[in-house]
Amino acid sequence: MINPLFLLRLGTLLTSATVNLVASDPRGFAGKLAERIRLAGGPVSRIPTAPLRALATGQNTQVRSLIDAGHLTRGIHLTVEQGKRASASDRHLAQRTRERLEQLTSPVPSVTDPNRSGELRVLHVLTNSEPFTNSGYTVRSQHVLTCQQEQGITVRAVTRLGYPVLVGKLPISPEQKVDGITYRRLLPWFYPAGLHERTELAVKMLVQEARDFRATILHTTTDYTNAIVVAEAAKQLNIPWVYEVRGELESTWLSRKPAEEQAAAESSEFYRLARAKETACMKAANAVVALSEVSKQQLIERGVPEDKITVVPNAVDESEIGREYDRTEIRRELGLDETKKYVGSVTAVVDYEGLDTLIRSLEYLPEDYVVLIVGDGAARPELEALAKTLGLDERVIFAGRQPSAGIWRWYAALDVFALPRRDTKVTRTVTPIKPLSAMALDVPVVASDLPALREVTGERATYVPAGDAQAIASAIEKTKNARQKGPEWTRQRGWRGNSERYQAMYDRLGTS
Repeated sequence: MINPLFLLRLGTLLTSATVNLVASDPRGFAGKLAERIRLAGGPVSRIPTAPLRALATGQNTQVRSLIDAGHLTRGIHLTVEQGKRASASDRHLAQRTRERLEQLTSPVPSVTDPNRSGELRVLHVLTNSEPFTNSGYTVRSQHVLTCQQEQGITVRAVTRLGYPVLVGKLPISPEQKVDGITYRRLLPWFYPAGLHERTELAVKMLVQEARDFRATILHTTTDYTNAIVVAEAAKQLNIPWVYEVRGELESTWLSRKPAEEQAAAESSEFYRLARAKETACMKAANAVVALSEVSKQQLIERGVPEDKITVVPNAVDESEIGREYDRTEIRRELGLDETKKYVGSVTAVVDYEGLDTLIRSLEYLPEDYVVLIVGDGAARPELEALAKTLGLDERVIFAGRQPSAGIWRWYAALDVFALPRRDTKVTRTVTPIKPLSAMALDVPVVASDLPALREVTGERATYVPAGDAQAIASAIEKTKNARQKGPEWTRQRGWRGNSERYQAMYDRLGTS
């Protein structure tokens, strides 16, 4: 039974966060709420969201257009010039942008002579986690914590301030255990309105969690909003901290822009400041983790010392490698037509995954081919509309989000696993976990010809030019019965091997 006092805390936190978000960015709040309703499933998903979406996608003011394009200072100055003529929404946006600018330009503290302790106790600071979020990020986090714990390292995780309440999930206690891993939540009574106040509160609560756990290392992940909290907490505790680079904030932001706007966006103030801030966080950390050799080389080019970087690639659970299964029986259990050929992906449904190209590839494939997309995300409505426009909606299945416990069956149901990512800065560098899961089950992979995808698949996939639907179709036809020695490759990419990489990195920090 949930503690009444804790329930009251959740109520005040949710109320204060909602009020602050509505007051500071009503359009952003409307868009996020509409998407949460759509993803909720069940009766909640039937709540009409058209008014919310209309508010979220309304006509931009000149101030908002400048700030959305990354011209932060210009947007602020325009609000000042407009004076009383500026709308309340624009004034709120300008204030939030001032706080953001201050955060982006402030120095990142470093711990140059941390305490040295023989006991290794690592507190991981995460953006989100299972059981409330299921994504590639949370899957990796769970595996990292598990492999470290099996290595004999004492570990615990905490999530960002206000999570999971900020994403509409209400935990029954401030602590959950997922397969033996403890996750703690930073849940204050009230959610501060100002960015500076939120950061100070996050630092204060994290320091207390670290002291309670007796942490000797803090380990966090991109982006800089995590790093600045952890860097300050590590300074107050005088212990080393690790920055794990799982993505590139500025490149992800850039990838969401229309192709014709990306060149201008790359020269914007926000892009330059965000990139500089991420680099400063990497340099301030006592150690940096990269997910690939491609990423490591880019970090070196940004000025991060090579001897500070450890590559810990994405991996698979060794128990999944070479699993025996009956594809026909699995399709029957999943309610799929056993006579069809299935090509698809288990993925976040976002623009840079290039799933529109995969759908278009059906125009070049025989009628018995079906695209199966497992997962959900902001791009799904557009993809559903595309399939209908092309007259392919009966050959595209959107299976939605599925429980992680049985997710392997959706991989196993495929004749070909597709990874049709667009060619962007972020996709050339960031390596996903999902192709490894397919390869472990000996499902052939067709992927866009990008450096990160070649590295993560060990040059064993079939590669095609990004965005070329006809090339993808041709590769699918040639690959559907191929054996790419996927299990052989994934045996070199198990989490047990990664645990030794983490141990060696922590050893270099002088804590064991």
